[in-house]
Amino acid sequence: MRIAVVVHTLKMGGMERVATSLADAFVQSGHKCDLVYLKDRKVDLKPNTDVPVHLFNLKRAALGKFHGPICFLGSKILNAIFRKSNLLWFNRLEAKVFESKLKALEVKNGSAFDLVIFRGQGTFEHVWILNDSRFVFVCENVQKKYMYKGLSKKVFHSLFDYRNVACVSTGALDSFLDMAKTHNLAYKKAIMLSNPCDFNFIRESAKSKESVHVKPFILGLGRLVHQKNFSLLVEAFAIARKKYHIEHDLLIVGSGPDEVIIRKKVNELDLDSSVHFKGSVSEPFHYYKQSDLYVLSSKHEGLGMVLLEALAVQTKVIATDSPGGVRQIMNGELELFLSEMAPNALAQKIAFALSFKETEEYTKDVERVLSQFDRFNIVEKYIEEFV
Repeated sequence: MRIAVVVHTLKMGGMERVATSLADAFVQSGHKCDLVYLKDRKVDLKPNTDVPVHLFNLKRAALGKFHGPICFLGSKILNAIFRKSNLLWFNRLEAKVFESKLKALEVKNGSAFDLVIFRGQGTFEHVWILNDSRFVFVCENVQKKYMYKGLSKKVFHSLFDYRNVACVSTGALDSFLDMAKTHNLAYKKAIMLSNPCDFNFIRESAKSKESVHVKPFILGLGRLVHQKNFSLLVEAFAIARKKYHIEHDLLIVGSGPDEVIIRKKVNELDLDSSVHFKGSVSEPFHYYKQSDLYVLSSKHEGLGMVLLEALAVQTKVIATDSPGGVRQIMNGELELFLSEMAPNALAQKIAFALSFKETEEYTKDVERVLSQFDRFNIVEKYIEEFV
């Protein structure tokens, strides 16, 4: 089989890391795979195997057409009037560019793709006018029924009618089906199909790295954006130090627009000497390994791959009990480490987790959860369901 995995960018991020892992998994399973990204930004992530990587710079190519600039300007004007409508206009032109570039790549490869997998809504928004039975649209997060404001019904029909849809968790699938029912969508197929995780690579990458911090530490890792809720983590950390007398530092690994807000919170709580910002790291697995605890404080998560990465290197985890796929990971003995989305509750869980001694039941449940995300089983499922 020949597969194309398509993602918006290859910047640092969970969805982008999953896209490269999925491409690797197809190659390791004996298939041919190309990885395509659509936006000309700095490339932070690459596959670990010999996967060809291609930039389809849709915006530049569309603007280079005779009517491209006029279409782009008109789209901007209409978007100012009808908010969130941009994808209905200029993206039509981008879709045609994508179709042309995909055909050119097939000619270059000497064969057509059997399956084209688009990771994330921000990716398949660019190709919504194309009707191709090989396309699979992967929903990485929970759906907001009215995310496109007054145009939501129109946009969701454009995106999902007669499409194959894969959702990365049962929570993401439930939210998709609820949204589809609200707007009466005519999707072709919608299934839950989790993200692949290369646990061998994670464990190897976590080895033999120099120490990242001089003191024992708790880890927060992810994009510094509102959804990830790092301010909650900082508040809970402050309470845990004061109320439960923990002596760990907090390391925050990642970058994003909320960094200023989070730093301000750290300063307000007089935590400058115990909270340390480490920036983005392309392979952060040694941070998990060296930490005593990883905390996911998100408002919602499509799945929560970071939890799997931490568990893979035998690091304890805590997660807020948020909408989406977190409970697909945090079940059985791991359910003990779910927290309410409140500073005091999260602080109590931090103290509990740091003092927790692993039991045989806990270890078995971790192994059981990890086994559900075996990359070869997930590749097999894609072929079985969509080819």
